[in-house]
Amino acid sequence: MNYLKMILAFVFTCNLAVATAQENEVYVAAESGLSLREQPDISAKMLSKLAYGEAIGILEKTDKKLVILDGGKKVSGEWVKVETRTHIGYVFDGYLSPNKIARTIRVDLDQLKVEIKNVATSDYKRSHDLKYEDKAIVNVDFSDTPEGKEIVLNENDYKQVSMFQRYENSFSFMSSDSNCSTNEWTQFDTEWKPLKQVKSNTFKTLTYSEKNWMTFIETATKDLKDDVVDKCGEDWLAYVKTIDNIKDFPVSVSTNSVFIKFILTDFEDNITEKIIEFKIQEASK
Repeated sequence: MNYLKMILAFVFTCNLAVATAQENEVYVAAESGLSLREQPDISAKMLSKLAYGEAIGILEKTDKKLVILDGGKKVSGEWVKVETRTHIGYVFDGYLSPNKIARTIRVDLDQLKVEIKNVATSDYKRSHDLKYEDKAIVNVDFSDTPEGKEIVLNENDYKQVSMFQRYENSFSFMSSDSNCSTNEWTQFDTEWKPLKQVKSNTFKTLTYSEKNWMTFIETATKDLKDDVVDKCGEDWLAYVKTIDNIKDFPVSVSTNSVFIKFILTDFEDNITEKIIEFKIQEASK
C-alpha cells in the first residue's frame, strides 16, 4: 500500500510540474521581434531576437519595472527571466501574451488583403505592400517553409482570384575528384500548379514529397548531362542515374524559394498578376 501511495504521489508531482510549466508558457507578441538580453537592462548584451509568436517559458519575475514609448503609446511592464530553446535571459513582459499567437504574414493588394497563416520569418517583417509592386519577398527560416499553410483572402473586391505555386531548387554533384564537382549551385524551376481551395476565401499551399524531389533530381541530372560527362565521364553519369534517395551521395538538393502567384480579375475583366517569393535561408544562417 505504501508503495502504491509513493507511485501516486510521484505521478501527482509530475502532473503538477507539467501544469505549472504550461501555466508559465507565454508567447512573443511583438511583431518586429523581442530582444532577449543577458541582464534585465535595456542596455545589456542582446543574446538573440525572439520571433513573433515564439513560445518561451517564464522562470521568474524580477520586479524591475519598465515603461516603453511605442508609436506614441506607453507600454508598461517589467523584466522577467525566461528560457528559450537555446538561451536563458531576460525580456520585457509588456510584449508577452498568455495566449498562443498565430504567426501571420499580411500582404496588401489593390483590392484585396491576404493573410498567410503560421509562417515564421527570419527577418521579422510580417507586412508587405503589393499595391504598386508586382512582387514581394518573404524571408523564411530553413526549418519553416510555406508548404501546407493556409492563405486567407479578406476584403476581396475582385471578380476572381486564382492562385498557383511553384518552387526553385538548387542541385549540385560532388566527388572525391575535385574536377568532378560543381562548385556553384545550379538552379531549376518547376511548373506552376494550382492551389487547393478549402473554403470560399481560403486556399492551402502545396506540400512537396520525396517523389517530387526524386523527379527533380532526374530532371536536373538530365539537364546537367553534358557537364557531368565532361567533368566525370560516362561511368560516373551512369552511377548518378542509380540514385533512389535524395540523401544519396554524390548529389545534393536544396530548396531556394517557393513562389505563390495571384491572378486577379476585376469586374471589368482586367487581369493582374502578383507574386510572393518565400526565400528560404540556408541552415547555417
